[in-house]
Amino acid sequence: MIGHPERSEGAEPRRFASPSLRSGRRLSVTLGLLTTLLACQKPPAPEATTLATLFDSLSAIHRDHPDTGLLRRLHPAGDTILFVEGAVVEALTGDSLFRRVLALHVPVRTMKQEFSARTVQLLDEANAVLTASERVEWTDTAGPHQYSGLLTLVVSRRGPGWVIRAYRGT
Repeated sequence: MIGHPERSEGAEPRRFASPSLRSGRRLSVTLGLLTTLLACQKPPAPEATTLATLFDSLSAIHRDHPDTGLLRRLHPAGDTILFVEGAVVEALTGDSLFRRVLALHVPVRTMKQEFSARTVQLLDEANAVLTASERVEWTDTAGPHQYSGLLTLVVSRRGPGWVIRAYRGT
């Protein structure tokens, strides 16, 4: 055809863009769409490793001088916390737990709590069950003691952090 140098009789139109440039444009469009789709999704659930660090917070509370700030953050004053120890089930408020922890730590001279074999089961974006093997060694006015067992926690999201709703020890 005259006037159309990119076309000849019976031939497909010639494209001026190279194949690599065309695939680069497709990639760019695809990445743009993918970015838009991801931006519309809910944020991912919190990492299990972040939740597992709650055991480190418990270790900071259960020592000879408990971290009362952490105690309050993990157990808000008006919240009910459920404790299950064998056949004994007890419901405490965060306030009563705070007073109990302070009273129980008065005779404590040294205390060390360690956790291992930590597992986290996310139930949904706001709730999880955590389990770990626990070992506690302490010395009080009656002498040295130790405890080991399995500790299970039920936690819920509150604001940017997590609070403990229930404990179960073996």
